[in-house]
Amino acid sequence: MRSAVENPSEAKPARLIMASDGVPIRRVVAPLVRRLQQICQSMIAAALADAELVQLEYALLAFVDDVPGISQQTLSEALGIDRNNVSLIVDKLEARGLLRRSVNGADRRARELYITPQGKKLWQRCRLKVLAANNGIIACLSARERELFLDMLVRVVNANKMHARPGGGRRKRGSIKTS
Repeated sequence: MRSAVENPSEAKPARLIMASDGVPIRRVVAPLVRRLQQICQSMIAAALADAELVQLEYALLAFVDDVPGISQQTLSEALGIDRNNVSLIVDKLEARGLLRRSVNGADRRARELYITPQGKKLWQRCRLKVLAANNGIIACLSARERELFLDMLVRVVNANKMHARPGGGRRKRGSIKTS
């Protein structure tokens, strides 16, 4: 006999759980992850507010600090966003003096990214606040549960990274027909 997981037609409806505030929560992966993303976005935005950075700008600075000389194309893949959007973010950070871009010697079409001293100083100033926000997100878990949760998230993301493409799942502009 197959389990409901193996045969979705036999799956039971999503179980509803009542939150402490009386709002029902559906116990289904996608809606839960969406809500978690909203929580993460809000808490990280609060941590970065004083620096006048948004989450993607901070993530870009972190990657460039971790991998000096990273190409915009590789950075696009690492962040899971369109390379044109990476270019726009880089333009903004470069205008603020936080990043510098240089031409790759082996491939003149490619751009390498480096964090500036000013960018590094800002990134380091924000790092502890962002770390505290991330820890706050999972503070309701024990230390062992936090490690397990993160290990499982990494495993799920790695197993499904072929679906993590810029714009994946979004409607194309103009695809909604109006009567």
